[in-house]
Amino acid sequence: MANNSSRSTIPPFTFAGLFFATMSEMMGMGILLLILPNLAKSLGASGTVVGIVFAGFALARGIFGPVFGRISDRYGRKKMMLSGLLIYALLSIGFILFLHHLIIISVLWFLQGMASAMVTPIAQSYIGDLTPKGKEGRIMNLFYLGQFGGIAIGPALGGYLVDHFNRTVPFYVMGGAALIGFLLVLIVVPPGVKKQTDPSKGMQFKKSVFNVFKDQKIKGILYYIVGRGFYRWGFSTFFPIYAVSQAALSKEQVGLVISSYMISGAVLQYPFGWVADRFQRYRSEMVLIGGLIAAATTFFVPVFTHLSWLIVLVVIMGIFSAASRASSIAIRTDRGRVHGMGGVTGVFMSGLAMGQVLGPVGFGAITDFFNIEASFYFGAGIGLLTTVLAYWFLRKNNRREKRISKKAELQHSA
Repeated sequence: MANNSSRSTIPPFTFAGLFFATMSEMMGMGILLLILPNLAKSLGASGTVVGIVFAGFALARGIFGPVFGRISDRYGRKKMMLSGLLIYALLSIGFILFLHHLIIISVLWFLQGMASAMVTPIAQSYIGDLTPKGKEGRIMNLFYLGQFGGIAIGPALGGYLVDHFNRTVPFYVMGGAALIGFLLVLIVVPPGVKKQTDPSKGMQFKKSVFNVFKDQKIKGILYYIVGRGFYRWGFSTFFPIYAVSQAALSKEQVGLVISSYMISGAVLQYPFGWVADRFQRYRSEMVLIGGLIAAATTFFVPVFTHLSWLIVLVVIMGIFSAASRASSIAIRTDRGRVHGMGGVTGVFMSGLAMGQVLGPVGFGAITDFFNIEASFYFGAGIGLLTTVLAYWFLRKNNRREKRISKKAELQHSA
């Protein structure tokens, strides 16, 4: 039965092809997470400018995410993913050629965000289309393992390559990984869902996106994801600078810390997805508890300068991020069946992108006006506030659904 088994619904080679394709793309992004902040700083950028440069990737994802998502809903997903991976690989050459030009690097990073919007959210939509109802947490979070596996490998690999070779080698690796992803999608991934299978068929673009934003659960998830994007992307931008300048860590050690966060989250992504499916009524509470603890750990980053304690701290951050993220993914996938998987995924990615744009800029401004330590305190506060707001909207929707269900039962019994 298709609804009872994910195996009968999602061809194993299709799942594996998309899994490893997105892993290769996210590994490239993980490499740049380590290299770009200190590279921009070495080229004379202030904290605010570093934030603006780093925010370009997320800004592009926010602009193009909903557009590409809706286009893929109507015209298919495979060609778009292939185009994105090919652009991603070509941009790696640009980084090598213009490594010492801050403005060009900023443009390339923006374009890489655009290419990423053609790959990761589209692949998520592809898998979401095929996911049986009631298994959103398990299957989607299993798929996310590939993305977090890639982004976990990237910083450690990038740090090792910079320390033991030079700053250009990681870009060759990034381009090669994108080409591997391109070949995987080309060979093993079928064209995907046709236009008529999308629930939003026949709706105008603006109206369909507006309906997504009206959804109370989507509002809740957006508050959560904007806040998480803010403090996590701010952390990713300024922790490498803090770790090198204040904690005196090598780039390889910085990569190890960032990868420890990604690995701890990746390992628990699927188990928490299973929990989100098994205890669906507590998905909102998983978002709340995981979101609060993960955000709170950012507050303690300036307290520690020793490598071991920093690793412990980010592992805690990774564990509770996985709990809240797993539940938010399950909720998002469920709402995608109502509004269209590509459109909902695009809106979700835009919310994440908004946080990822504001986070580095906010962290940079706080660093310039106060100090780098204050930026982590500020980021933690934003994460705590948006998590509480997210829970309020999620619970508000749950209460509304209960009233509707109770009313329907009374009408049926009458």
